[in-house]
Amino acid sequence: MKTIRLDLKPARWLACKILGQVTPSVYWSRLSCLRLREVDRPALPGDDWVRIRPLLGGICGTDIGAILQRSHPASILRCFTRFPIDLGHEGVGVIEEVGKGVAGWDTGQRVIVEPMLSCGPRRIDPACPRCRAGQFSLCENLSEGALPRGVMIGTNHFTGGTWGESLVAHQSQLFAVPDSVDDETATLIDPIACAVHAVLRHTPAAGQRVIVIGAGIVGLGVVAALHTLAPEAEVTLIARYPHQEELGRRFGAADVIRSKRGEKKADRYQEVADRVGGKRFDAMFGNQALSGGYDVVYDCIGTGESLTDAMKFVHGRGTVVECATPTITVVDTTPLWFAEVSVIGCYGRCVERLNGQEMHTYEVVLSLLQSRRLDLTGLLTHTFRLEQYREALGTIVQRSRSGLVKAAFDHRRL
Repeated sequence: MKTIRLDLKPARWLACKILGQVTPSVYWSRLSCLRLREVDRPALPGDDWVRIRPLLGGICGTDIGAILQRSHPASILRCFTRFPIDLGHEGVGVIEEVGKGVAGWDTGQRVIVEPMLSCGPRRIDPACPRCRAGQFSLCENLSEGALPRGVMIGTNHFTGGTWGESLVAHQSQLFAVPDSVDDETATLIDPIACAVHAVLRHTPAAGQRVIVIGAGIVGLGVVAALHTLAPEAEVTLIARYPHQEELGRRFGAADVIRSKRGEKKADRYQEVADRVGGKRFDAMFGNQALSGGYDVVYDCIGTGESLTDAMKFVHGRGTVVECATPTITVVDTTPLWFAEVSVIGCYGRCVERLNGQEMHTYEVVLSLLQSRRLDLTGLLTHTFRLEQYREALGTIVQRSRSGLVKAAFDHRRL
């Protein structure tokens, strides 16, 4: 089968890290660690696993971060990863083979896959406390059990990923896609679930003022989730491009601040201060401070700068929700102490508690879609054949020109 594989080679990594500062396309060039390869299909690890033929494989910001080498080599994520990895953890597919121990699933069913390789897929009994609580993303056994070390599908070498032509998944990871949900929408369920999980981790109270930093797929998903789950909150979005502003307003943002590339930090802080009736202060070397701020801030970018901004944009004893995938970086942590700010981490999906019911985050999103409380039309803006992966990555990096919001590999296209 064909798959897109990332294989860490120190010399190539270093060369790309140097040249990539000038020419980003080097990260998917022949010099890079990324290749479209012909490999053997992954074997079913057990009788309770299924084989899936992907239809669409979503391109996640975490995947792009790995390809563009944004993660520090000393990141703790490396403790649970062994290269090479076959990329892709988002998407929708069709079951094409069922292990003899699988119950309730059959070939031909369209499914989405919870990608975490937690205690269930690893056949660990009893499961760890986090998995017993339905917090599969926080599993404490990611290097134990019947599987090799690996966090999830798409970040290992043994399950395959949605950027390839075949993958395997444990029956506990499967969720059926209703006929009313098309392939394009189903492909968006995982990133939107991450956004919904962020809002459910900390749901603003009625009348609270909220700002969302970043208008990629997760940021727009957070805006949409706030509009649906906390409709009486007042939401401001920080977006860079006109198409992001348009979508942000459509999904429920009452106000949008346009963040322009190369703008002065003081100008951005002044815009925030003006909206909340706060006061901006200049510090040395261009650093900024803010008196007053929002009740809740969702950081959907995950850089040191965005987390620093998030902690400064919230008022004293306010809450920051970190929704993106951060790495080792420089952050001004002064607000943690000086303003007694609370920072809440948010990762993946889990069993949520909503309106007195327990539902997996995927089930929450599917319920909102079927009740028409959530409409994801227009978010999947670009699809590519697997062989077009270099074009796909170039389009993503140049999203200011392409108008891209979300892209996927379309395995249905010949």
